[in-house]
Amino acid sequence: MKIKNLNNEIPKIIDSLSKNKISRNILESKLKKYIKGKTIYDEYEMSKVVKQYEFYALWSMYKSFIRNVDKGNISSYIAKRIIDSFLNPVLLKNATSDETRRKFQEKYDMVPPSFITVSPTKKCNLKCTGCYAASSPTTDISLNWNLLNKVIEDAYTNIGMRFFVISGGEPLLYKSENKGILDLVEKWNDCYFLMYTNGTLINEDVASRMLSLGNITPAISVEGYEKQTDARRGKGIYQKILKARDNLVSKGIPFGISVTATSENIDVLLDESLYDYYFNEFGITYMWVFQYMPIGRDFSESLMITPEQRLKLHKMQDRLLIKKEYFIADFWNSAPMTNGCISCGGNGGYIYINWDGNIMPCVFIPYYHDNINTLYDSGKSLTDALFAPLFVKGREWQKKYIGDKLDPENLLAPCFYRDHYKNFYEIIANNQIKPENEDTQKAITSEDYYKMMIKFDEELETLTSPVWKELKEKYKNSKK
Repeated sequence: MKIKNLNNEIPKIIDSLSKNKISRNILESKLKKYIKGKTIYDEYEMSKVVKQYEFYALWSMYKSFIRNVDKGNISSYIAKRIIDSFLNPVLLKNATSDETRRKFQEKYDMVPPSFITVSPTKKCNLKCTGCYAASSPTTDISLNWNLLNKVIEDAYTNIGMRFFVISGGEPLLYKSENKGILDLVEKWNDCYFLMYTNGTLINEDVASRMLSLGNITPAISVEGYEKQTDARRGKGIYQKILKARDNLVSKGIPFGISVTATSENIDVLLDESLYDYYFNEFGITYMWVFQYMPIGRDFSESLMITPEQRLKLHKMQDRLLIKKEYFIADFWNSAPMTNGCISCGGNGGYIYINWDGNIMPCVFIPYYHDNINTLYDSGKSLTDALFAPLFVKGREWQKKYIGDKLDPENLLAPCFYRDHYKNFYEIIANNQIKPENEDTQKAITSEDYYKMMIKFDEELETLTSPVWKELKEKYKNSKK
């Protein structure tokens, strides 16, 4: 099925849709047909399941955005800035950066990473149970401003990135040379930034600054409702989050939430009313779900959700994505959207840099080979980090695991750390990889930890493999 290339027209269509409800049915039908043509019906070599989920992701992203435009939660200025700094350069690749990425692929024979996640500071005003970063108010370790800016410039110039994720610690506590995170966002105003934050520091002044910038969206961390959030993050935190929400809505800034799925909140996350509340009443445009990983401060097996709960969560998320058109992305369950794991810079994915400058495959894989300081001191760049043993072996594993693009292996068990720990352990053991901290060292040398992870993986494969086969059969000849 051939679809006219409307890349240059799509921004105009979405801009019209956000302003004019009268013509929406005609324009929205045109947009939906185009997105289907570029995903489901396109002739590029990819599994029908992956193509279908790419469509679901893009369409639910649009529907979640337009719902909040209609409610007045996203200002017209912000909508225009999103088209300029996110839709055009990131999703549609209507930018000079696309040529940089094409040259990168030709030179290195790999699709370049689409973004980097940077945690510029470990400092945080909270001390949450099981924090993957082990952050607290007393840990003031940060990248200096010049280094942070150089990382963005490197990724921008040499890899063609226009999308950046800021994590932490708490990013709004970052300070270096009298510069903060919003100064970084302002400097790189033709890029788009997603910032993970606990939300407690988003006052009226911060929200006003975000509005004036227009190229940043905060993802606020919650654990469910007030009870679950305060239990993990501290008494009174949820009320501060509500104030942050009010400040963002009053300025018309799109925002989302980030939820860590644990054994303590899984029952709440398996209730559809939670998602109805956040998407329809709270005002979010997107939701990220991170299944608790046994890493970080005082890591605990007991906080992990079980394979059975993970599968239930997948089925819930599927219904919400397809039937209610809520943009929900779970970094494990949503792997069919991305054709598998996106760590190690593979699959057009990402890499992670922490407050020490250590360069890791993923936020949830706390092992590294290179440090950005030593790379730059030796005249190298981020590109060189992509070819360190851990990254190369990780991408080799991804490619081997996915196998035939038209008939990939089980994408409901995509993670080469969480879901295939035996393979990960062998890579770490044979390639002189460094642990990020003492907890990480403790995990990799623990026989009990190894047995626990292997047991989880075997149970997960047994449960999810039949479901994956059903999905492949379901979408084999899909015309949806």
